[in-house]
Amino acid sequence: MTHRARMPGPNRKYALKSAGKSVGSAPNVPSGTPSGGDFFAAAQYSDWVRGSIRALAGRPNAIALYDSTISEPSDLLAGLVAKSLVTVDDDGAPRLSSRYVSVFANGNRFLVDALCARYDETPERLQTVTGVTGALQLILRALVKPGERVLIENPGFKLLTNLALEAGAVVDEVDRPAPHFGIDPAQVAAKLTPETRLVILTNPHNPTGAFLDHATLKAVAQAAATVGALLVVDEVYGDFARRPSAGLAARLAPNIVSLASLTKVFGLFALKCGWMVAAPEVLGRIRAGQPEGDVGVSKLSHAVAAHVMENADTFDRHWQAVMTSTTPVLHRHAAAMRDEGLIEGAVPAAGCLYFPRIVGVADTLALTRHLWNQVDLLVAPGEYFGLAGHVRLGYAGDAETLDRGLSRLHAGLRAWRDR
Repeated sequence: MTHRARMPGPNRKYALKSAGKSVGSAPNVPSGTPSGGDFFAAAQYSDWVRGSIRALAGRPNAIALYDSTISEPSDLLAGLVAKSLVTVDDDGAPRLSSRYVSVFANGNRFLVDALCARYDETPERLQTVTGVTGALQLILRALVKPGERVLIENPGFKLLTNLALEAGAVVDEVDRPAPHFGIDPAQVAAKLTPETRLVILTNPHNPTGAFLDHATLKAVAQAAATVGALLVVDEVYGDFARRPSAGLAARLAPNIVSLASLTKVFGLFALKCGWMVAAPEVLGRIRAGQPEGDVGVSKLSHAVAAHVMENADTFDRHWQAVMTSTTPVLHRHAAAMRDEGLIEGAVPAAGCLYFPRIVGVADTLALTRHLWNQVDLLVAPGEYFGLAGHVRLGYAGDAETLDRGLSRLHAGLRAWRDR
């Protein structure tokens, strides 16, 4: 499937436009803006989430199982800020720590050094940004001209598609088929054209959690190189699946760009801190195309992020403890629902996302509306990720809440089947 930034004519079956505007990421997704508070009529996943947050405020007993990030370690963050960010001079006056430095040239140097130590990288290969979204916007504006092509996975996180369309690109899709949701490098090669500038993948895959090995990423990068394209790998969930010291995908080939942030694994979305890693020549092209860089980078928040990364073990222990408590809960409930013939699909080996197929259900928007209305449960419909018949679950929060939520899901699916 191909998506264009502009409507080509009256026979267009459905349109994709930039985020915040009318968009249908799949034919079954509603078009237009929800009215009357019905967030299930939202055309964008982001609008669905915003509407659901408002709806949850009015239902204190409801449970949401769609969150895709580790629960925020606010106590750890508060303790770190209190201990490290503000110091006292000899006269007893408060002073910001030495990590409070300019981010204008090439980011906070302490943060850059800490990231390089974690991922075995070098400063000339790393650029700090506000996050994966900010990095991808920079890359698209710098390297993709209107009308040129970008190849993006499906199912997938449709924000990536929307950003490319917003930049004026033509978006082609390459399938990641169920049940394993892998990538066939030969299919990628078949989708490439002389106008393809970027191939964009997530690893682990959003929404399924599937993880691509090095051999597959190298093969995709080699295919992209035949038309002069870059492979951009969103690795925001990467630390769930491999040791940081194993390095990011960018070390596998000179045309790979890795993107990551503190948002998902560390749960520190409030810091607006991300990074991109690539060969110096590639970063040079991006900087030349967008010399202003990511103007949203905050001197203060990246000073905090520097302290976080210098104390990364503390935050690693937090997410590891969370996943140690929640993963067995998901496995137990998923096995029970599979045994009853309600769902299909193995739980990924790592990560915080699960994307099961709901047996016998094609319209998961209708199903998830039913779950909300009947059992006070919110899960994300697969239609928002380009694959109806599935739902996306997040399991990186509280284990007890997850247990109750999955019990509701089991009961709700059984009731839907038996209705």
